[in-house]
Amino acid sequence: MNELGLAFLKQLQAWRTPGIEEFFLNVTKGGEGFWILAIAGTLFWLFGARIAYRVGFALATGDLLAGALKSTFCVPRPWVRDPAILPVPEAQYGAFGYSFPSGHTMNTALLWGGLAAVAKKWWLWIPALLWIGLVAFSRMVLGVHTPVDVIGSLVLAVPAVWVMGRIYDWTERNPSRAWMVLATAVLAAIAAWVFVRYKPMPPDADPNFSQDAFRSVWGMLGFFGAWFVERKYIRFDPAKLGGYRVLAVVVGVLVLSLMIGNLRRLLAPWLGVEIASYVLAAANPIWIFVAWPFLLKGLEKPAPR
Repeated sequence: MNELGLAFLKQLQAWRTPGIEEFFLNVTKGGEGFWILAIAGTLFWLFGARIAYRVGFALATGDLLAGALKSTFCVPRPWVRDPAILPVPEAQYGAFGYSFPSGHTMNTALLWGGLAAVAKKWWLWIPALLWIGLVAFSRMVLGVHTPVDVIGSLVLAVPAVWVMGRIYDWTERNPSRAWMVLATAVLAAIAAWVFVRYKPMPPDADPNFSQDAFRSVWGMLGFFGAWFVERKYIRFDPAKLGGYRVLAVVVGVLVLSLMIGNLRRLLAPWLGVEIASYVLAAANPIWIFVAWPFLLKGLEKPAPR
């Protein structure tokens, strides 16, 4: 399977042209952090808790799982296993750490698969599956993942969406027990950190192997902490904003973009680049689900008498 996958990447590499590379570089951005977070935030600011949190539960957990699996299997990137494979440089720049599973593919499947699952509209599965498949294919065309990497991500995403959706529904039926889910998430994040931190690594280990896993740990802590605080103390309801929901999305996404583009750079002189990136991973969901909804409460329409 390994050799077949690498051979398939070589065939795609021979097929690439500058135009094809540019197209799939734009496609693959759909699986990157900013777009995933921006869409999750937009869902929350427009439609509220049920859709956004069902997707968010799957995203946070799936991201942690992907990071842990990368550090478990330590599968090198395709160009390391076969120097004849030449990834597109712009895609290779962001492809640090190990190869299995594909984070872009996993995030795309969790987001759009989760959205289609919660919407319960059969027709929505058609564009969702097409987009998921296109992003998965882009990772192979660009030479940064093998078929095993992307197929593994798709297989892992299915139970993550199903299980985490039901866990979120349980928290809504049992709000007094939501702390149990928060505690479980914290314990899972700590366990993942300990595993990655102290797992023996091969002599030729990628020096950046732990970044994906540690970033996902902080992202999970930030998300579940934000969810717990918002559900307990804020209870954001976008329907009360009326037309201000459009403003909520525009400003919310703009600030999110500024955070992703600048917060790590601003914090790096004091915390170091690596720790600053982890703080950013936790800060993003806090902005989406706590800070901005709290500020938006002042724009809510008063209840009719």
